[in-house]
Amino acid sequence: MSRIFIESEFCLTWKEFPINLSIDQLCDRLHNLTGIEPIDMQIQYKSKNKPQITDLDKNIVDIDLTQIEKIIVIDINEDSMVNQLKNSTEKQSFKLSEEDYRKKQDSVLQWKKDKKLGRFDPTYQEKLEKERASQQQCVTNLKLDQRCIVKNQGMERRGWLRYIGEIPEINHDDIWCGIEFDEPMGKNDGSIKGKQYFGPVATNYGGFVKPVFVKTGPQYTPLDEFASSDEEI
Repeated sequence: MSRIFIESEFCLTWKEFPINLSIDQLCDRLHNLTGIEPIDMQIQYKSKNKPQITDLDKNIVDIDLTQIEKIIVIDINEDSMVNQLKNSTEKQSFKLSEEDYRKKQDSVLQWKKDKKLGRFDPTYQEKLEKERASQQQCVTNLKLDQRCIVKNQGMERRGWLRYIGEIPEINHDDIWCGIEFDEPMGKNDGSIKGKQYFGPVATNYGGFVKPVFVKTGPQYTPLDEFASSDEEI
């Protein structure tokens, strides 16, 4: 499986894909996520080893998903349902109360309900509970203020584990690990939305990642080379 970040007008999410998908199968799965018809898709992607965004040729037979970090799906049909929802939302969202919005039948929320996406997926809560149980189990093997390794997406960084706990500014249920990295390969200074959870450390020396990606131990001494990741906040 290859884990890829998907972005569209109404979709920002990580998704795992089998690495042997054809381009048609990929478009079908992107349609389920974004609501954009395959025929209306302009697909762009960012590879793991190149900074630029590249257009994906939909006429190719095979695509190496293991090398893709991010996929951007653009709806080129101005009359599509997605673009109608976009225009409707832009025009009406400032007028609608949350209660009125929930009652609308042509909203993005209703579309997600119909497609059983996100929290409307019957298995969503079960998957969420399993993931949280897995994160809690990982926490039991971690030691605060110890050397640590952060490894995901085939990339590795090292530093110190400085925080374990919830971050209410994001949600009230997930557990996060606050890392003080050895090099400026993080995304903050140990704070989230103005609240300091550890440090402060120097800019970009701090980051928060899920416990499943972290291990602690004295053997994780500093590396000479480091790699960054998007699996953090």
